[in-house]
Amino acid sequence: MKRNLYIMLAAALFSSCSASIHEMPQAEPGHRMQLPIRFSDKTAWQEADGKYAVDIFVFNDDRLQRLDSYQRIICAPGEMPSAASKAGKKIIVAIANPQSGIYSWDHISSFQAMEEQAAELRKESGGRMLMSGYCRAEAGKDPFCEINLAPLASEVKLRSIRCDFTGKPYQGASIKEVKAYLTNVNAEAKVLQQEGFLPEVFCNQGGLDREDVLSFIDQDLIVKEVGNEIGSDAVFPEIPFACYPNECPEETAGSPFTRLVIEGKIDGRTCYYPININRDMPSGTGVGRNCRYIFSVTLKSTGSSDPDTPVSPADIDISCIITPWDEKDNTGIIF
Repeated sequence: MKRNLYIMLAAALFSSCSASIHEMPQAEPGHRMQLPIRFSDKTAWQEADGKYAVDIFVFNDDRLQRLDSYQRIICAPGEMPSAASKAGKKIIVAIANPQSGIYSWDHISSFQAMEEQAAELRKESGGRMLMSGYCRAEAGKDPFCEINLAPLASEVKLRSIRCDFTGKPYQGASIKEVKAYLTNVNAEAKVLQQEGFLPEVFCNQGGLDREDVLSFIDQDLIVKEVGNEIGSDAVFPEIPFACYPNECPEETAGSPFTRLVIEGKIDGRTCYYPININRDMPSGTGVGRNCRYIFSVTLKSTGSSDPDTPVSPADIDISCIITPWDEKDNTGIIF
């Protein structure tokens, strides 16, 4: 499922979308950049009424990299926004589905300040994830500039789940009251960062935290009921979760790995199946930006006694497909 948004900037003198301009430096006449938007998966980021918002920041591409202009563009499908700027070399930043009202210009006066702006996972919505990107162009000269807008978050999906307790005293049992959730989730990330994410703020650290969950606009992003009872026949809940990247090189008390946890009851006993995301393989470096981690699991034992002790191969069979969120080709890993 492609979830990238492409913006092409070309010289133009018109706009078919509405724009809000906040304390924006006046652009020189004749220097407006049309932004035809192409996308393949509208539901990933459009608002319910079909309209979408994109914040466009234009910075001077020089030593100081000061803000030249800023606009919030509101468009319906098929419309093409345009942003104004003065002539010269520019850095154009675009943020789709911004998390707040019109940004304050005095807080983002330069590209360096823009690079420090962070998003909050609790403000995300599964139907319109925040997306960001930037490009360089020379206003008034270059015919176009393409921006690849990618989600800041990644998707963790529980595709299928079943039990196989063959040879165990509880052979033939099922797991009941099943739910799944993410733990040790990076709660804040810089909107333009691409790699090297070292989380400082976590939600659901060490287990499911009710207060953390209640703070989310879209609580389904981190916790979801799976089913009342799951046995030997696989069920396919296809539950998508979302989290910001977590690429800490080693797990410590202050930098825990992000996990997918399956929780349920077997013969009245609460059992946990914490799964490290993209860690238990030689090339695993944790949760990256704009990736999909798709899990199919078979429960083989009663798992762990707590939600923060990862299960072993004796407890669970895991098939994980890892792919960039914007690519169709999948890489399968079984462990």
